Amino acid sequence: MTRAIDTDDAIEVYVEPSDHIPDGASLRYRAAGPARTVAAVRYESDDGDQGVWDVDSPGSDAPVRAVQVHDSSSGVSWLVWGGSGGLRLRLRGGAGVVVHEPFVLLADVADLF
Repeated sequence: MTRAIDTDDAIEVYVEPSDHIPDGASLRYRAAGPARTVAAVRYESDDGDQGVWDVDSPGSDAPVRAVQVHDSSSGVSWLVWGGSGGLRLRLRGGAGVVVHEPFVLLADVADLF
């Protein structure tokens, strides 16, 4: 069961190390608003592939969620996270381009779909 996230709740993201995310991840942010479920994001990969990416959480029934969080470097950002397997992003129209990330930080709510 997923509980509602309230403003000022701590968001803890834990991603287990895997072939796709060898170092895993463990981080904590403070929510600046309510969370929402997302199915796609506007994103640019480290390889420069950009556009709208469908996003899921491999190996998990956990929904992919986004919440505005307090971020010391930019004030507030949108944290996108899934289950313990992190995120799998598939570029729409990208001929099979797939990227795995432990989480994604985005600047604008307009980048969430």
